[in-house]
Parts: sequence; structure tokens; C-alpha cells
Amino acid sequence: MDKRIPLEDQVDLEAVDRDWGKCGCGKRHLDTTMGHILVIMVEEGLLDKGSTLRSVGTPLMSIGYPLSRPPFLLPKSLILLSERLDKRTAKRIIREVPEVKGVIKGDPRMTVGILDSEHEPVVYERLAGCDMRCDIIKTRIGALCIYKRQSRIHIESPGSSYLKLMSLYNILKKFKGSFKVIDATCGPGTLGLFALFAGASKVIFNDIWSDGLEMTLINLEVNWLKGGKQEDFEVYNEDIRDLPGLIDEEYDLCIVDPFPGVNVSPFVEASRRLAREVILIR
Repeated sequence: MDKRIPLEDQVDLEAVDRDWGKCGCGKRHLDTTMGHILVIMVEEGLLDKGSTLRSVGTPLMSIGYPLSRPPFLLPKSLILLSERLDKRTAKRIIREVPEVKGVIKGDPRMTVGILDSEHEPVVYERLAGCDMRCDIIKTRIGALCIYKRQSRIHIESPGSSYLKLMSLYNILKKFKGSFKVIDATCGPGTLGLFALFAGASKVIFNDIWSDGLEMTLINLEVNWLKGGKQEDFEVYNEDIRDLPGLIDEEYDLCIVDPFPGVNVSPFVEASRRLAREVILIR
């Protein structure tokens, strides 16, 4: 199907149901699944019949991994993000589209989370189902499984996370012997976890967004606590600018991974009071 052409010009909309478009393996292609959702949204009056697949929303795989082409989907393997949905339609999508695990409402151009203590948080609304995802990020020192409650955590592709981890790897490999790291804006904890796996003797995870720290704790349990020790890390729920007054020892590296468009000067200034070296990841 062509995402740029109205679906009604390509298929008979009345023929679309949960079995429409299945291949011999019993699965449906991502575009077919999105087409089924489009038909439901048309029937509910949220889209007109001339809508294209691009009007539906943003499909998020429940297990995120870099793919060379759009996948055929297992049941409950997709989370839909859309600005146009309501709860009634979301519940219908969960009932009638077997591939969909959860439906959330929000603007994908907005960054979910909180900038600092002076700003209000930005969140999406979970309309139906489950919005928990897991990104599998393959790195030079092993794979990380990063869980995210996607209505409460900013969207970041595994490919983008990989590039950030490689930037961090090039810094960490310079350290010889024991070294300590602060992940000052940790979100779900990806960079700090990588530092632990890269040999850090201790990592502080900090974020002002408590929902991010909830994911950090889950990701520590999944990735680290089965083989590592709880003494290897600490978790703080603070504005990065307040950390220098709370941490009384100097660390070797402070990682700052800010949201786009944020004035990072206060963050960097605080980080320089915490660690010998600061890495600002963009």
C-alpha cells in the first residue's frame, strides 16, 4: 500500500477486518494493521474516507529493534501514538485489532518529561491497553533491554540510543582502573547502565522526572542486579542544579543528555562541580 494515497482508492474499506491482509504465516504487515486502524477511525468519525495511512498516527513496536524493513506483526506487538484518538475508539482498536497492545494520545513532536523544576511536565495520555515498551540496544559490550512506559517517557529510537552509547564508549575507554560516573539526566537509565557494564565502580542515576526514575529502577533490575550489586549505584530524584549540594565526593565523569532546545549552561556548570570531566550528549 502507498501511504500517500487515500486507502479507499487502494482497497475496499468494507472488506477490512481482523483477518484482512493476513499472509500464510498468519501475521499481518505493519501497513495492513495501520490500514485496519484507519478504517476504525473513519467509522468512528475521527478521519474522513479520503485519509491516508500517514493520518493514523505513529506506530511504536512493543519490542524496539533496528529493522531493515517494516515488519509483519505478532499479536500485541504494537503501540499506537496519535493526536486524533479518543477513549471509545482506542478501546475498540484494542478489541478489534489483535496486533495492538496499547493506545496513547499525544503529539509526537512534543518531548515527554520535564525540563527542570521551573517547568511543568509534558505527558501523553494512555487511552487503552498497556503502553510499556522495551528497546533492545546492541552495543560493543553487550545488549541492553531498556523498558519505557511510553506515555511517560520521551520517544527515542534504538538507533539514536546506540549512537549516544558509542559517543559515551569513546570517553569511557580512556579511563584506566576504577572510575565513577554520574548520569545526571538519566531518563530510563540507558547511559548510566552502559557505564556500569563498561566497568564503572559506581554510578549515580539522577533525574528530576520521577516517572523516568521508575523506569531506571526497572531497567537496573532487568539488566544489572542479576549479576551486579546494589552498592554499585545510587538513585537521586533531583534537579541537576541541586546535585552539587547533595554529593560530597568528586566523580570522574558527569553525563548530561538534555532535551532538545534546552539551555544547557546551568546543567554544565553544575556538572563541572560534580566531576572532573563532563560529556554533553546531543
